[in-house]
Amino acid sequence: MENQDKKRELIIGAALKRFAHFGLGKTTMNEIASDLSLSKPLLYYYFPDKTSLFAAVMDSIIKEIDKEMETALAKQTNSHKAILFYLDKRQEFVRKYFNLLEYVISTGPELPQNLLEIFRQARNSEIQKIQAIIKKGIDTGEFSVNDPTLTAEILLDALAGMRMNHFAPSRNFYPDKSQFEQILKKEKQLATIFLNGLK
Repeated sequence: MENQDKKRELIIGAALKRFAHFGLGKTTMNEIASDLSLSKPLLYYYFPDKTSLFAAVMDSIIKEIDKEMETALAKQTNSHKAILFYLDKRQEFVRKYFNLLEYVISTGPELPQNLLEIFRQARNSEIQKIQAIIKKGIDTGEFSVNDPTLTAEILLDALAGMRMNHFAPSRNFYPDKSQFEQILKKEKQLATIFLNGLK
């Protein structure tokens, strides 16, 4: 069982490299099997299709970034700065794995159920982290909030809407470096306006 788990992790690691470099559409299961010197039947034993492998890769990445974020946020003492730090780290993640996210963005609401569930869990985790930051701000007297969970949801929805609005006029879902910088600047401005309203 342990050997199977190791092999599964090796496959996920090899697929991550391919997907991150070439994207999902330009990667084949043959290439991933070849990278690991595996037979195709053995690869399909672990993952019946490319979508299930992609879901496993996304799940692995989200759990990794989740753990990193939790550790880093625990060191933040000021809640306002913690939210801005969170936005920096979030964009760092998006930029690093944008080729993977391209499939998710272009597919939209038609994502397979297993991927929808992974992103639902990721959103819940984001809400919990922002909620924890807001609660810490309440405890230290930075914020006055009645419902930290609802407040976290509203902030995340506002940020998501702003990001989508940024791309809507051009329908360009492939931001360059300057666009990433513009988005992050606007995210921080919006978060600051929002957080000032919680004082």
